Amino acid sequence: MLEDEILPGHLNEAAKVLEARFEDFFLAYEKRLLAINSPLIAEAETREQLREQARSILQEVAADLRGREAPTDAPQDHLSEAIGVSRARGNVHASESLRAVVALSEAALLVVSAHLPSSSNLRNDIVAVALAVQKSIMEHVTKAGVAYANYLLQKAHESHADERRRISRELHDRVAHSIMVAFRSLEIFEMYRTKDPLKAQVKLELAKGTTQEALQLTRSLSRELREMSAEEGLEVALSDLLSTSVPQSIRSRVSVAGDETLIPPQVRDELFLIIRKGIRNAVTHSGAGTMTVGVNVTESHVRAVVEDDGRGFEPGEREHRDGGTGLASMQERTSLLGGTLNLASTPGEGTRIEVFVPLPGSRR
Repeated sequence: MLEDEILPGHLNEAAKVLEARFEDFFLAYEKRLLAINSPLIAEAETREQLREQARSILQEVAADLRGREAPTDAPQDHLSEAIGVSRARGNVHASESLRAVVALSEAALLVVSAHLPSSSNLRNDIVAVALAVQKSIMEHVTKAGVAYANYLLQKAHESHADERRRISRELHDRVAHSIMVAFRSLEIFEMYRTKDPLKAQVKLELAKGTTQEALQLTRSLSRELREMSAEEGLEVALSDLLSTSVPQSIRSRVSVAGDETLIPPQVRDELFLIIRKGIRNAVTHSGAGTMTVGVNVTESHVRAVVEDDGRGFEPGEREHRDGGTGLASMQERTSLLGGTLNLASTPGEGTRIEVFVPLPGSRR
């Protein structure tokens, strides 16, 4: 379509329709979101965000159709960024936002085509509206998408930083303390070796014990550092994790099916940390007698399951008890990988956590 084929008067009419028929448009938008079972329409907060975003987009489109500069004030940018963060925090996958903007575009074109006066240029007018809608949507989606990704990256960074700080505290508070006790005991041993052999021997034994304790702690922390990645593969890393982190009172097994080389290293390591948290949650909270860990790798995706036969819990119970930080961290890491996490638990019947992650180059 050539721009000189579009009559300014008709585009002004299209702009008026978008402004005057907002409620008709939003109703059509909601119907489309319901038809595709969008989670964005389920909550009052996200519904109000949709309404604000839709109004902002239509204002920009109307300005564009009239040949004016669309408003570029900070509140509009903040709205898109807030939406991106809100959806990342709420574990709403980015694909839902893309499905929503398609529905928005369809609703806008439906309302415009239904209320524009008939003319020989109707087709061109609709095309112009479609292009203006697409332009505005892409600007909003870009801002929201950047905020969405930045939020998840920040959370992943915070999780790694928390782990490093914890290990640093262990080194300072326990390992360094044990070494200092051993050192002081050896000094006292030297002082009393000849004049009070009995007291010297006590200090020597203490030095031996605390040195052994420091050695064990160092080995334990070294093992934990290795457990922060799965460089040798998921099967090896998970088997090591079960052998070192799961008490013998819990029967545990791991199975990995498929070609692990299909998983990029950064995806593999994040997936391992998600599974590790699921295992630790089961060990800490479930009181289980049996735990199974399964990973299945295909060319299009990887699916991991952590399941136990423990006490289970009511939805929301664990989040209330410990702030849900474990589950929140797992969800954030899963979203960062473009995947989904599902948790099912029933009191007395155990818990099942399933993680689904599409692999690069595949379609969801």
